[in-house]
Amino acid sequence: MAATHKIFIVDDHQMVVDGLKLLIGHMPDFEVIGECNNPAKVEGMLDTLNPDILLTDVNMAGMSGVELTRHIKRAKPHIKVLALSMFGDSQVVTEMMDAGVSGFILKNTGRTELEDALRKIAAGGDYYSAEITRHLVRSFKDNQEGNHLTDREIEIVRMIEKEFSNKQIADLLFISERTVETHRKNILRKTNTQTVVGLLKYAYERKII
Repeated sequence: MAATHKIFIVDDHQMVVDGLKLLIGHMPDFEVIGECNNPAKVEGMLDTLNPDILLTDVNMAGMSGVELTRHIKRAKPHIKVLALSMFGDSQVVTEMMDAGVSGFILKNTGRTELEDALRKIAAGGDYYSAEITRHLVRSFKDNQEGNHLTDREIEIVRMIEKEFSNKQIADLLFISERTVETHRKNILRKTNTQTVVGLLKYAYERKII
């Protein structure tokens, strides 16, 4: 008989926990050995239960799934983490990946995909649902497009960061103020930002400045 993979569920909504337990209860080789609605208490409970896979919500009161995953992977790196969320926001998915999850699926998934994800992760692999993968690819493409700033546009972004006015930029680059304004509009369009603050945040995150 194959060994049973032990699952621990973390979600601050008991109805979700009950639903997951019901689904997993019909899966051969998987057993729910514990549950918790308070992510801050999870780490202490794992000392005794020692599950193979932690199934956790992302958005929870008191401690996010990102924080919980960081704590768990630091203290018990052998425990694999599968994240669940109502939304597939690429930034959240990326943060969870950085924290150390082995997979990410949406809460509207069915039993078949949940079982596929658990089996893949139990075998040492990673699993990301098709919708999550599409979000990540779209985000990557958007970032690639935004990074296609010309050398002149990057130069202007760096001057904007120094709080230079359009006139000052024009004088330094020997171009007209109208040309500077056109560059600024193109930069905001390419980076999908609407304000100087948003542009600078974008530039800092991508080490343009």
